[in-house]
Amino acid sequence: MNIEKAIKKQKSKFRRFIVAIAMLIIVLPVILYFSKQTNTFFIVYLVIIELLIMLFVLLRINNESLSYEVDINKIRIDAGFPKKLISVACDKIELIHAEGNDKDMHVVLICKTKLRNKCVKPVDINFLKNYPYAGYYYGKLKKRNLEQEYFYTIIKTGGYKKYSLLNELYKGCTIAAFTEESIAKIKEYRNIVE
Repeated sequence: MNIEKAIKKQKSKFRRFIVAIAMLIIVLPVILYFSKQTNTFFIVYLVIIELLIMLFVLLRINNESLSYEVDINKIRIDAGFPKKLISVACDKIELIHAEGNDKDMHVVLICKTKLRNKCVKPVDINFLKNYPYAGYYYGKLKKRNLEQEYFYTIIKTGGYKKYSLLNELYKGCTIAAFTEESIAKIKEYRNIVE
């Protein structure tokens, strides 16, 4: 599967979705106006439908938005809506793990230091239950340095854009360890067949 084509398809589907929803938001009040229904029930019903449509659009924007910048030794990730900024030095990232397939892939970053961010949490038992494969590699990290406290963040939004993010992390984070699954995702992005 060519991931670049999938990213382009994802962007075009999102644009079509936004255009269709914008048309729907405009057409519904126009239909109500031309039908000359001034009943309060129809007006309240229209307002509720418009609010639900807006909520759905915000959820879709949240699922689709992911942008990142890679500097010399720093990576900045903006994920979700409203934007959640994750800015971390590449040498602070210890482990990178990818779990899931296609658009539903989660990218897990385990860092040495706590970043000034709400998205970065200390590794706890819930993390180890939810991501047991990453927990296995975390156990190996912890054996090497018992006194070090580790923190994690999970990137869930962005769809196929997470593949290119993984590739950039692979290029930039030379010290970080990558799990077998994340290496497989990078190979899939680069179209390397074993």
